[in-house]
Amino acid sequence: PAEPKIFYGRESELADILNHFRESTPKIAILGAGGMGKTSLAQAVLHHEEIVVKYQGNRLFVVCDTAASKADLAGLIGAHLRMNPGQDLTQAILHRLAEGAPTLLILDNLETVWEPAQSRKEIEDFLSLLTDIAGLALMVTMRGAERPAKVQWTRPFLLPLEPLAQEAARKMFIEIAEDRHSMEEIDQVLYLANNMLLSISLLAHTVDVEGTVILSRWQGEHTSVISEGYDRRSK
Repeated sequence: PAEPKIFYGRESELADILNHFRESTPKIAILGAGGMGKTSLAQAVLHHEEIVVKYQGNRLFVVCDTAASKADLAGLIGAHLRMNPGQDLTQAILHRLAEGAPTLLILDNLETVWEPAQSRKEIEDFLSLLTDIAGLALMVTMRGAERPAKVQWTRPFLLPLEPLAQEAARKMFIEIAEDRHSMEEIDQVLYLANNMLLSISLLAHTVDVEGTVILSRWQGEHTSVISEGYDRRSK
């Protein structure tokens, strides 16, 4: 995935993650509610200069939305490793990663395959095997506030992402919708968005096209406007 072009309000979390990479081969879970920018933060790490220098081409960003089992997840990882499709690539992946150069593996939206009771144990077992590989740094993004078991996650834990601070939210809005709107109008939009990154993006793009005259309509409709955006794009 491309590096996020608009990135505000997560500088502290990014710095904390980079510190972990300087000190160890970390295992990090980026948690938080939908729309908080977990994927954007992971992408910022993926493309950060220090990470590029450290891992070079051995940086894997695996989107887990379509996985329903451990075999599915292994298949997605295997595809990024350019392995031939197979019934279950688990052992082949473990061998490849153990024998290869230091690698960063990012599993985005891991909750998709981890949350169902029927697949949780096998996913946690797989993660445990992955984290036994000395040169493998693991980062996952997940909705919620719970980390998968059977992994020795790097401490101190990264706290679940919260809504953006007001100033960062304003900067993000202006970056998308320009600064021709009054601060009062901008703050109205941010109030409707609850300072959540995805909501700000959705509403700011709409304001950029239609103007703030639609704010009054949103007072009664913003729940459906934002929820439609979450259904399509929430990370």
